[in-house]
Order: sequence, then structure tokens, then C-alpha cells
Amino acid sequence: MRRLFQPVLAALRRVGLVVLSARHPALRYLDHTPASAFESALLRQFTDLRGLNFLQVGANDGRRADPLQRFIDAYDWSGLMYEPLPANFAELQRHRGGNARLRLRQAAIDVRAGRRSLYDLSAAATAGLPDWTRGLASFSRERVATAARELNLPETAIVAEEVNTITWPMAWEEFGPQRCDLLVLDTEGHDFVLLRAADLARHRPRLILFEHACNPLEERLDCYRELLQLGYELATAEGDTIACLPRSAPGW
Repeated sequence: MRRLFQPVLAALRRVGLVVLSARHPALRYLDHTPASAFESALLRQFTDLRGLNFLQVGANDGRRADPLQRFIDAYDWSGLMYEPLPANFAELQRHRGGNARLRLRQAAIDVRAGRRSLYDLSAAATAGLPDWTRGLASFSRERVATAARELNLPETAIVAEEVNTITWPMAWEEFGPQRCDLLVLDTEGHDFVLLRAADLARHRPRLILFEHACNPLEERLDCYRELLQLGYELATAEGDTIACLPRSAPGW
């Protein structure tokens, strides 16, 4: 019987249609077909997306350019989300505060706990500009100054705000003993510093998404070498890097 259907299935494939068994695991993802390289990596890395655990650094408002937005509610993900800026954190609470599986923390992760200046473009300066201009906060004033110049904004558009910082040991302790399936960082130039301090050899997140666009090529290559030594496989997509721990790796 199967042979009788082979010509029909082959014809459907030629026009872009694939027929799956009702028991095929891909069926559950048909309503979440990959919209980015990260999502493609996510679907390859996990045969079942339900109930994943994530840690997100630089969560912004929980929606703005958030790569996890499509999946958190659809697949009952649990996570710990850090956002240091009060205005962004208030929006994060509004968008995500009703989800009991999510823990929201108003803090930045850094190499030392305490207080530190975080630079950004003022709300008045970015009024009327594209939404991504509200996601440029950085510990590097020069990084924000570069963005201001690219947007033809004056130096006076740059503002500084003191934010709380915690260390990775504090973050991992709060995250808990469960496996970290995803680690997502978006800290505008601070991602490499955080990755080196995160004790990845011990915690070994299965998939890491971080931004490399704000760092020079030499720094990026150094970071890649360290991740490869830890056993990660790497892919890049525009300004982001995706690091995946192969299924054959110890601890998977």
C-alpha cells in the first residue's frame, strides 16, 4: 500500500507540500515554523519544546525584539528574566508579571555586585524613532555615543542611570538546580564579558544566544575559541551568535 502512495507523496514534495503521520513529532510545531536562525536552531536542538527552562539577561520589556516571545506561553516555559532599567522593568512586569512560571528581577548581571552606571538614549530623544532605539542601553558610554551619532542625535541625548548589579553565582543560585536549556543575553557590548564569567563549563546551557555585533572581530574570535573548547557548536545570524551543545556532549 505504501508503494502506491509514493508517487503522490513525491509529487506533493515537488510543489512544497509534505505529508506527515499524525504521530510525527514535527506536527506540534507546524504553528511555530521557524522565523529566524535562532528558531531553526531551537527546533533542531530540542525534539520537544515543552517545559524548557531559560535564563535571560537584558529582557527589556519582554516583547521588544525578544526572541523568546513566541515560545514562552505556547510551550509553558519557565524562566528567570533580568532587566535593570526601571521603565523597561515596569513594562516587563506589565507584559510578563501574570505568568507564575516566570521570575522577574530588576538588576543587571555583572562581574561585581553593587551599583553601576548604565547609559542609554533618553526617551525624549528616541520619541518618533524606530522601536529598536529603545533597546540600546549599555555599560559602555561609547557604545551609546556611537548609536547617537548614527542616529544624528546630540551628545545630550545620552543619559546615565545607576542600576543594581548582581554576580553570576547569585544569578545561578536563584535560577536553581534545574537544567538551563537556554541562556539568552542582549547587553549591548557586554555579552562577551558575561559569557566568560558565567561558569559555562559547570552550568552548560544547551543553547546560548548572544549578540556579537557590538564587539570587534578579534574579541569575537577569542570568545568563539573558548566556546568551541567547551564543546559548543556555533552559528551566526546577522548580529547574533548561536551556540549549541551537541546531543553527544556529556550531561545532555
